[in-house]
Amino acid sequence: MSTEKIFRQEKAFFSIEGINSSWEAVLEKAVQSTLPKDHEIEANHPDYFFFLLKGAVKLSCLSENGQERVVMRIGPGTLFNEVSHIHTSLFQSHSLHTLEECVVARFSKSILEDKEFFRQHPELACNLIHSLGIKAGAFFAQLFDSGLLEVSTRVSRSLYQLWQENGESESFSPGLTQSELASTLGVHRSSLCRVIKALRQQGIIGKFTKTTLEILDPDKLSREAGGLLFQHLSL
Repeated sequence: MSTEKIFRQEKAFFSIEGINSSWEAVLEKAVQSTLPKDHEIEANHPDYFFFLLKGAVKLSCLSENGQERVVMRIGPGTLFNEVSHIHTSLFQSHSLHTLEECVVARFSKSILEDKEFFRQHPELACNLIHSLGIKAGAFFAQLFDSGLLEVSTRVSRSLYQLWQENGESESFSPGLTQSELASTLGVHRSSLCRVIKALRQQGIIGKFTKTTLEILDPDKLSREAGGLLFQHLSL
């Protein structure tokens, strides 16, 4: 399987794909299985980590009030659940769910502590370090967004990214509802609705449903997406 290395913000999800494809060389050490859509994979499994061969998995977190925030979309050619065997935090509240039918390879966590394994496969040690860095950057970006940016800026930025990723068309299918966008951004639905209403009143956007998003003034949306913070950072 040839998988292009991808790490980007896609449909308001941070999407990771193909960054661990070199692990295909040691699939004989794993057990493969097929999982149905909407299957919950045990997060922080004490004995295993996984490699995604086919499909897509979402990694999300729950707040104290039960609100879900989607942190990352994991695509083929990517390891997951390895982080829980490397760091020592006692508080790990994320969950993993398949977004479609998936084929996964399950590795024993003992591989991560097997010096002889990494002596035989030094390229996998380098690859693991590289992918952990990418994921750390993704988590930092999530913290930055939620802690330093206003809700209006975060919503505008996500809408602008959707517009760019759909060919900069005035009208397109965003592939997610307003509720799903609120969940992804970790904001209350009412807060997102207020921002959407304000953008409509300014003539920046029009209709917003799962099948139709109208971007009427992308230049104004771009300015809303940048916000004062980024103007200061660029000085």
